[in-house]
Amino acid sequence: MTETKDLNLSQSFAFRAEGEQVIAGFTQSMMKKPEQFADGRFPVYLASGQGARVKDVDGNEYVDFICGLAANTLGHNHAAVRYAIESNLSNGLIHSLPAPVEIKTAKNLISVIPNAEKVRFFKTGADANSAAVRLARHITGREEIVTIGYNGWHDQYQFDTPGVPAKIQDYTHRMPLFTPNDEPEILALLESHKATLAAVLLSVPYNRVLTPEFLLKVRQACTEHGIFLIFDEVVTGFRLALGGAQEYFGVDADMVTLSKGIAAGMPLSAVAGPDKWLSQMEALQVSTTFGGEMLSLEVCDAVINEYKTTDYIQRIARLGKLLKNEVNAISRQLGTPLEVVGYDPIPMFLFARNPQEHVKYAEPFVAEMAKRGVLLRREVNFISGAHTTEDINVAISAVRGALEAMIAQGIFSPTQVEEMSGA
Repeated sequence: MTETKDLNLSQSFAFRAEGEQVIAGFTQSMMKKPEQFADGRFPVYLASGQGARVKDVDGNEYVDFICGLAANTLGHNHAAVRYAIESNLSNGLIHSLPAPVEIKTAKNLISVIPNAEKVRFFKTGADANSAAVRLARHITGREEIVTIGYNGWHDQYQFDTPGVPAKIQDYTHRMPLFTPNDEPEILALLESHKATLAAVLLSVPYNRVLTPEFLLKVRQACTEHGIFLIFDEVVTGFRLALGGAQEYFGVDADMVTLSKGIAAGMPLSAVAGPDKWLSQMEALQVSTTFGGEMLSLEVCDAVINEYKTTDYIQRIARLGKLLKNEVNAISRQLGTPLEVVGYDPIPMFLFARNPQEHVKYAEPFVAEMAKRGVLLRREVNFISGAHTTEDINVAISAVRGALEAMIAQGIFSPTQVEEMSGA
C-alpha cells in the first residue's frame, strides 16, 4: 500500500504568492495553473526530477505521470539528454550562420518519420502548426482550414478568445472528434467546403482510439479534393509508434508537425514532409532565430537514437496497458465511475463524459493521489521511458486508496457505488 499523509505545501504556497505578483497569468502554460489540478491540495511548484520521480519545493516526492505536459518522454534528467547538453555546451548555443547539427538532426528525424524528405525546425508546437497551415494555404491558394483537437494558442486556433479579431473565425472550422458520431460531420464538411479548404489539421483525441478506417476516409477525401492532411503529432509523436500516427494507423499525411517528445523536454518543434511540399516553404515569410539553437538540436538527435535503439515504444505501451487494466479492474470492483481510456502510453483518467461532471470527481481524485505520492493531471496523463513496473504498481495501489477515500468521504453516492459494483 502507498503511504497516505497530509501534504506540507507551505513553500509551494509562498512561491505562489510571489509568482502571482510578477508572472503575467501566474505561469507560462495555462495547463500548469493550480486550478487545473486540485487547488490548495496539490503542489504548485516542483524543485527537481530524476527519472520518473519528482520533488516539490517542500521536499515531497512523487511518481510523475504529468511528464512536463508530455515533453519528458524519457523521464527527468535522462543520461542521453544530459550528455548531449554537456558535451556540446562549449560549442555555444546559437551561431551567426547555420550549424552542421541542423543537417545531422534533420537526417535523423527524416529517417524515422514516414514520407519525410525535408524538415523545418521551430520552437513550439503552435509555431510548427502555423507554419504548416501557411504552407498549405500557399500551395492550394485556399484560405479555410479544419482544426481537430488542440493545435496551439495562435489566433486561427483560438479564434473565440479575447484579443482575436472576430473575422478570423470565418477561416477556421473547429470540429470535435470525441465520439464516432462526430466522424460523419467531419467527412460532410470536407465535401461541402471542398473548394475553399486548404488543410485539415488533425490531433487525435485521447478519450478514444480512432480506427484506421475513419482516417483513411479523411485521407481519401483530402486527396480527392486537393486538401492537405496534416497530422498534429505534437503530443502523439514518439509515443504511439516510432514513426508516429502515420505508422500506428497505416495512414499517410501530407505533413506532420512535431514537438514535446522530439527533444525529450528541450524546446524544439518541426514540420516534416515530402520535398515537393516542404521545398515551397522557401517562398514564405516563415523564419525564426531560435530554430537553429544547437543544444536542442543535439538533444533531438540523441533522443531519436534512444527511440531507435531501445524498446522505449514497446515498453511505454506495455506499462500503460498494465496501468489501464488494473485501474479499470479496481474501479469496477469498488463501483466507481472511473475508467482509463484511450491509447495505452497516453492514459486518460475519465470519470464522466460531461466535463463538469468529470471535474467534480477528478479534482478530489488527483488530490488524494498526490497525498499518496503520485502526480496526475485531471484527464490525460503520460507514460515515460523512465517509468518502471514498480512505479506503475505504486500508482495502482494509490488509485485503490484514493477511490476508497472518496467513497468514505461520500463523494460517490451509495446508490452509485452499488450500481457500478453490481452489488
